[in-house]
Amino acid sequence: MTARAVLAGGLVTLSVWNTATQAWGPWGDALDADKFAIKPNSEKKSSTSKSHLNYGQSRAAVVIPKPTELSIAISAASATTLAMQFQGIVESLTQSAGNLTAHEVTVTALGDWLPVGKRNLVEEGFGVFQTDGTTALAAGTFEVNWARGEIRVKSGVTVGDKIKLTSAYNAVDGKKILGGRMTQIRCRARFDGANLVDGAPVEVDVHEAVLGAGNEFDFLSDNFTATELSGEIVVPTGKTEGYEVRWPTLTA
Repeated sequence: MTARAVLAGGLVTLSVWNTATQAWGPWGDALDADKFAIKPNSEKKSSTSKSHLNYGQSRAAVVIPKPTELSIAISAASATTLAMQFQGIVESLTQSAGNLTAHEVTVTALGDWLPVGKRNLVEEGFGVFQTDGTTALAAGTFEVNWARGEIRVKSGVTVGDKIKLTSAYNAVDGKKILGGRMTQIRCRARFDGANLVDGAPVEVDVHEAVLGAGNEFDFLSDNFTATELSGEIVVPTGKTEGYEVRWPTLTA
């Protein structure tokens, strides 16, 4: 039966080319997306008659195919999808728990944030001492950014002095994105969904595409921010087409 209209819903899955291993990465989790659009393109060329009998009419015409465009807007947020947005590489952000004892930090400027060398500092038992390691800096002469692991000394020492810190620090386990390292995303893409009009399943397989980020990412936006990718579908070696669209009939 032919549906009277198409209003589809579904999820998008990506497999990204790994430039280090020169191989396709695994298919990731199915992602919520706001857009999965394929736009075929073509160019029309005409040979126009100059004859007085049919001047201006087309004596011949041909439609030449051009690269097909793919646009994806991913609403789900993960390190992998955000790396696509920021043209970056994902690396681990890890730190084991431990302790700092008489740890030296050179005061290169008063009132400036200085890195301690460890993140996720523990406030309980934290101590800041002058170069002798025993004279504590008075409360109010310094501030601490516990999460980043930074200290800002405002008074009580001079520029060039080495202060000494005593602190425990907790473990950190996460990801970081090195932005601007990958100007393009070479990937395979799949759409698995259904036509909400009649419930028929819809599948799309893009065998290969080269995409780039197409929008800014506003961390202070009043609305939800999607990762928008756009580019061209490529016909890979061994294929005669760049993508397939399927409406499988499911039988028991």
